[in-house]
Amino acid sequence: MSQRDLPKSPLAAFLRTHSAGILDAWERAERRRAPGERPPGFVALREELPTVFERIAERLDTAVSAAVVPQSDEARDSWTGVESASAEFPEPLLGFRVLDRLRDGFDLEDVTAQYAVLRRCVLRLLERTGTQPSWLEMTVLHEALDQVIIDPAARSAAARERALGALDRVSAEGVGSAQIDRLLRRLLEVLIESARSIDWAVMLLLEGESLRIRAGIGIDEALWSLRAYRLAEGFIGRVVRERRPVALRSAAPDPLATDAGGGAAGSESGAQSERPSDALHALYGVPLLAEGRLLGVAVVSSRRVAEFSEGDRLLFRKAAERAAALATQAQLREQLAAERSRLEATIQRLSVGVAVAEGASGALVLSNRRFSQIVRGPDEIPSNAPLRTLLSETDDDQRARWLLFRALHGGETVSGEELEFVRGDGERRRGSFTATPVRDADGRIGAAVMIIDDVTERRKAERARELLVEASTVLASSPDHDGAIEHMVRLGGERFADLCALDLLDDGGGAPRLVAAARVSEARAILPRLSRFPPLLLAGVGASAEVMARGEATLVPLVTDPWLQRIARGPDHLAALRELGARSAILVPLVARGKKLGLLSVWTLERELQHDDAAVAAELGRLASLVLENARLHREAARPR
Repeated sequence: MSQRDLPKSPLAAFLRTHSAGILDAWERAERRRAPGERPPGFVALREELPTVFERIAERLDTAVSAAVVPQSDEARDSWTGVESASAEFPEPLLGFRVLDRLRDGFDLEDVTAQYAVLRRCVLRLLERTGTQPSWLEMTVLHEALDQVIIDPAARSAAARERALGALDRVSAEGVGSAQIDRLLRRLLEVLIESARSIDWAVMLLLEGESLRIRAGIGIDEALWSLRAYRLAEGFIGRVVRERRPVALRSAAPDPLATDAGGGAAGSESGAQSERPSDALHALYGVPLLAEGRLLGVAVVSSRRVAEFSEGDRLLFRKAAERAAALATQAQLREQLAAERSRLEATIQRLSVGVAVAEGASGALVLSNRRFSQIVRGPDEIPSNAPLRTLLSETDDDQRARWLLFRALHGGETVSGEELEFVRGDGERRRGSFTATPVRDADGRIGAAVMIIDDVTERRKAERARELLVEASTVLASSPDHDGAIEHMVRLGGERFADLCALDLLDDGGGAPRLVAAARVSEARAILPRLSRFPPLLLAGVGASAEVMARGEATLVPLVTDPWLQRIARGPDHLAALRELGARSAILVPLVARGKKLGLLSVWTLERELQHDDAAVAAELGRLASLVLENARLHREAARPR
């Protein structure tokens, strides 16, 4: 059977013949149903419907020619042939061009109402013309008209889902970002791309008692970036007052639209409109709120639609929600930065070292200059440095780190625990350490604060005072002058330095003698060798002779080999001095009433002696000179006359 001989659908012929009349009736009915300006969706559909009717007619002809309809009523009730026939036409009845145009101002409720009117117009004209289509034809017709509704609705929903996904991605990008203006503009770009009915859009944020535009698309940014709006005036003022979305349909004559259109109503600048308000049609404003607190306002407008669709309004509200979240994050970051700045300024003024370690990693996230000076010396502390990199690997330093870990991981507060540590420049120091955990509202430890007070000089001064008090007491109360001198040397070698030696000149013409004591085992081990060369330092020439000639304490902050060669009296003596490995020394001549009594020397193996140490050594020398002078006077008094 040829194509010409195939059965034809009477309903298809009806659509081809009466499509113009159906459209005229539909347009009249639509004007009665919804007076006013026709939305883009109606215009696009009106232009496409002749083509749609032709495609439906083709489907009807195909269905009538291909379907084998059961004869009995019982078989027809369960027949699925119409379903299989409609499955042969997967392509949309509306072309992709018109589907794209329907996205501008698409409102599912309004579009459904339009198609319901269209369906009634078809059925009414069928009745008037006496056309009696078969059950199969009516089924195909209704399926096709349903598809005309479903296709744009599904396309619009898919576009909206993509837009919401894009908004979510912008929000995710904004986590931790300080570029709030760039993020707000990205939100507007997503809106413009997704809801093409928008002509311009702006995001305004609250600054004091006014709103200032922080991002805009479709506006003259050079002019609008300087524009601020008072909270109580114009369309924006209404959004602020009502704390809810505000929509204006055909907003051109509405005075509330003047400031949003670019005029001066509500604008602090007083500038005239750069974008006339009579060009506005749809206008929609959404407050940016965070727990009821106003952060700003988002406004969109269109010249192409009289009113934004519900789908587009939903998209705008979602964008406003994300903008409010981003603005809240930005404000929190600004507050945190301000609080951190105040905290840093406060701790920088403290005389103690302060460091804050982050809970999870233990890395230092904040410290003051004094902390750097105490722990590192002249070196700068690197940012986010773990505490283990700031102290050496000595036992005491490990204990200092452990104090912080006890606070971070054990929740323990440690107060005023004194430890020695090796500073970054190698100097051994003494600190008073305090570590305190910082808990959040749920009691979880998020950080710990360590405070270090460098008590090195304080403790050294205390020890010096105690040393001198004890030496004075011993020397004043002991009748045994030799025993008192030995006790004083022992105090100097064990509690002040690592080694203390006293070279004594014999005023009776005998050989000089040496009194020495040492704290550390290395110095004690070398004493027998040094004792074979009395006096230790006294000589007629060289550095010790120069000290005796000056008559005052001399600090040698760094003992060098050339200096040792100057004071040594021979190769064996030099070898013993080298083996001692001294780092610093102080030489104090003992003089009483212009008479030279001897030479006191103190030595350290690791610590570098300072000028305040020289003052302590000088006081020890003065006390020793008094004892020696008293002993001399006592001997003279005891001699027979």
